[in-house]
Amino acid sequence: MRASAAEDAVRTRFERRLVELYAAEPDLHTIAREVFVSTELATDCDMVGYSEFHLGSGEFRVEYSHPDPDPERRATTTAAYLKHAGSHPFWGKDPAFFGERALRESDFFSDAQFMELPIAREVFLPAHAHRQMTTMIVQEGYAVAISAHRVLGRPAFSDAERDRMQELRGHVARVYRQALERTVQSMAPVERLIHLCPDLSPRQREVARWIAAGKSNESIAGLLGIRLDTVKSHVRGVFEKLGVDDRLGAALAVHQRPPFTQLPPMWTLAGSRWSPAGLRTTAAATPD
Repeated sequence: MRASAAEDAVRTRFERRLVELYAAEPDLHTIAREVFVSTELATDCDMVGYSEFHLGSGEFRVEYSHPDPDPERRATTTAAYLKHAGSHPFWGKDPAFFGERALRESDFFSDAQFMELPIAREVFLPAHAHRQMTTMIVQEGYAVAISAHRVLGRPAFSDAERDRMQELRGHVARVYRQALERTVQSMAPVERLIHLCPDLSPRQREVARWIAAGKSNESIAGLLGIRLDTVKSHVRGVFEKLGVDDRLGAALAVHQRPPFTQLPPMWTLAGSRWSPAGLRTTAAATPD
């Protein structure tokens, strides 16, 4: 097949996949696997990383399209990545540096230069990885990064693959916002609280839930079978942690505030993900 004909065929499959991406109507629980399929088709890569970076702390959570057969190595390389990420804005996933572009490691380093980088020697080469292309989507307080990876010996990502990755970014940005809305709309008030304010104690969640339902302190004391003074103490704690001054502010926070303002979704949604501390597993949020 001629090169142009082969490229046309890839383009046709890519456009068909974009339709499937929208049709899947993913929520935040399922969007990663939809991104995996789309990125693999767009870039002919061997692995895809789907990450969320907390902009305030620099921490991250990442899922991969294929499980690592050596989890201990993955834990070591994940920690090494954090150590060396600041050596270049490409590795550090700086949203301002990326803008709306898809960038490749070959845009900044020759093959010889890459092989000498500490991040290559400690992170990528032990996993037999070389090529990388990344694009980013900025959200409130965090950023989503999509990275395509190729193993040693494979060529650099082409300009056509970069252009498809860049185009895919815009579609994923829209689908992500829709997934965020679907996930939030499906949450009961008490579940929203778990994500909105993860440091609320179970009893504080119960109190906040009844505040949001318009119950008085006396009613809450009766519903929970606790003393009125105890309820008042929990109410003060709820106000402080939600950053509000009164019951109306608390109720509005529960019903109207986006639930992922303190931590990105991957910090509180159920699942097992790699982080600087290694593999972290978050249990499903359940009302108390």
